[in-house]
Amino acid sequence: MFVFMGSYSGGDYDSSGDEDSQDEESADDHIQPELDDYTSDDGNDDSSQDSDTGGGSAVGPGGSTGGEGGGGTTAPEGTGQGDSSETEAGEEAEDDEEQQPESSEVEESKTEPEDDIDEPDDTEEDVDEDADERENDDEDEEEDEVLVVVQEVDALSAMSWGVQPVMKHVEECYGEEIELFYKPAPVREFDDTEQVKQKWMEYSEQVDMPVDPSFWDNNPPESTELVNRAFEAAIQQGRGMDYIRAMWRHGIAAGREVSNREVLIDLASDLGLNLERFKEDLDTVELEAGERDELPFTFMEIQGAPVPKNGRVRYSDFKTQFTFQGIEEQDPQELQGFVKEHGPVATPEVMEVYGIQRQEAVQRLEALDSISSFNTRGERFWTL
Repeated sequence: MFVFMGSYSGGDYDSSGDEDSQDEESADDHIQPELDDYTSDDGNDDSSQDSDTGGGSAVGPGGSTGGEGGGGTTAPEGTGQGDSSETEAGEEAEDDEEQQPESSEVEESKTEPEDDIDEPDDTEEDVDEDADERENDDEDEEEDEVLVVVQEVDALSAMSWGVQPVMKHVEECYGEEIELFYKPAPVREFDDTEQVKQKWMEYSEQVDMPVDPSFWDNNPPESTELVNRAFEAAIQQGRGMDYIRAMWRHGIAAGREVSNREVLIDLASDLGLNLERFKEDLDTVELEAGERDELPFTFMEIQGAPVPKNGRVRYSDFKTQFTFQGIEEQDPQELQGFVKEHGPVATPEVMEVYGIQRQEAVQRLEALDSISSFNTRGERFWTL
């Protein structure tokens, strides 16, 4: 890599200055030998004159030399040549002195880039900053590579509750490599509550989680608007998943009324949420519009392509996609830590996450210290 230091000081000024310097040096080279020759000849003439006259010679005011014998007729010519040469030499010396400042200026222009010698330090800092920025970009890219899974659910979706064992399995075995988000599905209207009850009965036979269809026998809700608002209000306080699980246990598993403002506030109080904020958000939060064919609606993006799935999901559905992405499956945490993090958890959730049968799951749960349980419609829930 080449680092450019200083600045180029060329241009018309330096170019002409170099040419002048070359012309002057050339002129000096031609002039200097003539001056030396003249000095040598002058010495020879003086010597010959002394020899011819036999003594010192006098130079008259006119530059002529005189002698008693009337000799030295060539002296005036020699004297004239001497004056001419001295004049030329003087002019050349003056020319040299006049050119001297230009030489100094050239030297100054050559030394001007010294002010820029410190530039490499700044350049190195810039290079370091660029390297840091590239490193940060690489880190951002690595963060962007985390696979995001979004699942839309609501408190009255029996299948969303029914697949919780699968979703807890995904969280435990891939939680460090993915980000799983739950969000309220678009509001659903219930025109035929008897049809909805029939679906709940079918779901109760397909999944291991408790489902009580009698929920639809007494004062059934007309839509999911209120429960979705409560779910979003809990999300605003970072407790969305805990809150909707509480609604599922209360409504779907136990068959009790849940689409009631006071009931929803009581559930928020049980979780220790800020009730004033919860009540305010319950009235003001905005909900997503649209329709979903069947819940839960699960969405992933694999290699830039969307991978949506409606309805029931299985652990193998996620594992196949994650393996394709090169994401390795991890072992779940210790059972007591699992109950502490996700509890209350149903026995089927423990069975799914740890790949064990019901009897073994119950035995292992009962053997844990500080673990208690309660029954809801024939199913045991475990909490720490």
